[in-house]
Amino acid sequence: MFLLALLASAGGAARARVAGGTDVQSQLAGFAQVAELLSRERRAAKQTVAIVREPLNQAAAVAAPLMRCSDPAVAAAAEQLLNALEDVENTSRLEAALEAFGRAVNAATAPRLSW
Repeated sequence: MFLLALLASAGGAARARVAGGTDVQSQLAGFAQVAELLSRERRAAKQTVAIVREPLNQAAAVAAPLMRCSDPAVAAAAEQLLNALEDVENTSRLEAALEAFGRAVNAATAPRLSW
């Protein structure tokens, strides 16, 4: 991010200099470019958090009772899944946790054979 801000500053300053601006004006134009870039990045981050927050809250609400399940495999898999949801960018970890959770729930809910 630092490098991107540095490049935005240099670009804004160069544009102001080409347009005939003074040193102070080119520096101010560079700072304005950095401020605009940081503002856009902050807005994008807030939008992403807003989009992801509700599904994660729902997943946590659903997983909480499962973590108290009498079957230890289901409880452990639910906890593993909830931990994997913390890092949504790590899709391989999330997929592995989902598969383990599915296997644990299927094993716990499979009908028992009677003798």
